[in-house]
Amino acid sequence: MTGTVDVTTGALVARRPVGAYHALSIAAPAIAANAAPGQFVSVGVDAADTVLRRPFAIAGVDTGAGTIELVMAVVGAGTAWLASRPVSTPLDIVGPLGTSFVPPERPARCLLVGGGYGVAPLAWSASRLAAGGNAVELLNGARTASVLYPVAPRPGQVTIHEVTQDGSRGATGLVTDALRARLADHPGQHDGTPTVVHACGPMPMLVAVAGVCAAHDVACQVAVEEHMGCSIGVCMTCVVPTVAGNVRSCIDGPVLDAARIEWTSVLGRRSGPTARATSTNRGDHAGSGRP
Repeated sequence: MTGTVDVTTGALVARRPVGAYHALSIAAPAIAANAAPGQFVSVGVDAADTVLRRPFAIAGVDTGAGTIELVMAVVGAGTAWLASRPVSTPLDIVGPLGTSFVPPERPARCLLVGGGYGVAPLAWSASRLAAGGNAVELLNGARTASVLYPVAPRPGQVTIHEVTQDGSRGATGLVTDALRARLADHPGQHDGTPTVVHACGPMPMLVAVAGVCAAHDVACQVAVEEHMGCSIGVCMTCVVPTVAGNVRSCIDGPVLDAARIEWTSVLGRRSGPTARATSTNRGDHAGSGRP
């Protein structure tokens, strides 16, 4: 966990549909001032039969207005409660939490790979990276056009590639197919400019992204989707196995170096009977899935 964490009650300023998802704008000036792409907030919910707070990746900030934006799919009681709150509803929020994507030390070619509404924080990151002089490509993938996260044109050097598995929009295939093709066209080092990859989305997608990057010797950071209970490093439900031992994704992540993660152990555990609770950028109970 980095920087100052604020515990606040922020009013819901606006709520709007974004494609198949819901975007919430929430007044939280201190969080907006300190947040960076990849970090998340923990939100209290007051829905029936819910106990745990819900973690959500921060999808953007407006420091002038003092607001943060969250993007969610309705996948259970907690997200249904949040998505139906009227404007001005007070919300109990803690954040920013966790680690953020680390920008390149010098101008680089940045490939941002996202699946479903995991693309939302990457779209925010794309604007920041482009403003820092990086050449940015955003690879936006989903099963179908209906659940593709709608990314508005970004200012600066941001190129957007859309990929759907059924070919209903953009290229046909997996977003990792598009990543593999982009890396084949331009290797990790091209005319002295390094390539880096940042990814956010379902764990199976992250596994595939990490594998492609390892095969091409490209640096890769991933925002892991792990189950979270407390979001502050106490409950130990979100541990991620790495080459240096277990780390807690809520305070040591969620953004981690992909090369450090023991991916085989991660997948084996998630397919077992103990998969449960909530995960970053999903915000509701397991079994609901993320596009």
